[in-house]
Amino acid sequence: MVYAKLIFFFLFIISVYWFTSLAPWVPTRKNDLKRIDDIIKFKANEKFLEIWCWTAKVTIYIAKNNPNSMIYWIELSPLLYIISRVKVYFSGLKNIQIMYWNALKIDFKNYDVLYIFWLPDTIKNKLFSKLKAEMKANSRFISYCFKMENNYFKEEKNTLEKRNNIYCYTIDSK
Repeated sequence: MVYAKLIFFFLFIISVYWFTSLAPWVPTRKNDLKRIDDIIKFKANEKFLEIWCWTAKVTIYIAKNNPNSMIYWIELSPLLYIISRVKVYFSGLKNIQIMYWNALKIDFKNYDVLYIFWLPDTIKNKLFSKLKAEMKANSRFISYCFKMENNYFKEEKNTLEKRNNIYCYTIDSK
């Protein structure tokens, strides 16, 4: 029993670090899920990647509504990875793959849509150059709530009164 508590405590401490380093933990609003899906405008067989977004709420919603697309979710927190694996298992969805890895070490060329909820400075300092170098033509990058400083991607802001902004960035060609 003592070992289980120590393991849980260790996983909790690691997770707290990730919670505070990218964005505050604020779950995506339930009524924003449809907006996110509408903004993406999935085409058949597109690949969606949610990066370190903690609860898999968006991933599960997107997978349910886009059964012909493959949905990927990558997590760096061991605790949230385990929780999300359980949630996805009980959802019964077969078009979700959860990865335990650092998203900054994978190739974004393999995905058509990337979704994040990160702070603007984190996007600018850790993600922007990778997006610019690796996103393929006509792919989309969705940022929930936070605008990316940008003069490279085409930006579309989607907002409704009293709701969070959702930013969609596309690259037309390279």
